[in-house]
Amino acid sequence: MRRNIGIIEIIKFAQIKTMNRFASIRTSLQRVAFGLLLAFGATQAKATLVQWNLNPSSLNGPVGSSTYSYTQSGYSISATGYDNPTTTHDLFFKNGGGDETGLGLVNTLDNELQVNNGVPANYIQLNIQSLITSGFYDGKIEVGSVQPGESFNLYGSSSAGTLGTLLGTYGNSADAQFVAVPSFGNYNYVTVTAAVADVLPIAFQANICTPVPEMNALLPIAGLLCVVALSQVLRRRKLAAVTE
Repeated sequence: MRRNIGIIEIIKFAQIKTMNRFASIRTSLQRVAFGLLLAFGATQAKATLVQWNLNPSSLNGPVGSSTYSYTQSGYSISATGYDNPTTTHDLFFKNGGGDETGLGLVNTLDNELQVNNGVPANYIQLNIQSLITSGFYDGKIEVGSVQPGESFNLYGSSSAGTLGTLLGTYGNSADAQFVAVPSFGNYNYVTVTAAVADVLPIAFQANICTPVPEMNALLPIAGLLCVVALSQVLRRRKLAAVTE
């Protein structure tokens, strides 16, 4: 009878030991899954800055058309020159060095945007509709050749070939500096004009969240890691059984 009781106690002890080992396996797998979730969350927060230089090859001469398209990192915008209010005007790649390198117009003074008695004589309009659709945010624009006493205006519009709503006026302190486009995301078109004297658009930039891999793409990796963790635990169990 005592011998049977001893056998029963040994069996119970073995069962408890086995349960503890499987609990350890479960804990290991939970840690792996939790690590993947942390990695997934960190990926979601990543953002990418994309910049479009309006004279990307630093050329100095006519573009040959009133509209020019730019593609960077797979995303495109376009620029169109106009005489106020709606007549198209051919573009000009200007390279005067420093803040005098950018996108202007043919047959204007210094190939830059001009103002006539306080009214914009011409303007360059950026079509950023594809950026808005793609989810870009924090749009900024750089304008150069803004000498002391000179300034430029930014406008936002939902239609091509119209100035739209005045968003802001910027002076010499903004020369060759990226300034935030007010109400970015509300307008498909952003327009630059001279407010005083003449100015030259240089570049445009905006941020976009890096595409996040779907959770399904992580499942094979999670499965592989779990199998590795499980095999390691079972191998250690087998070695322990041999040495007992």
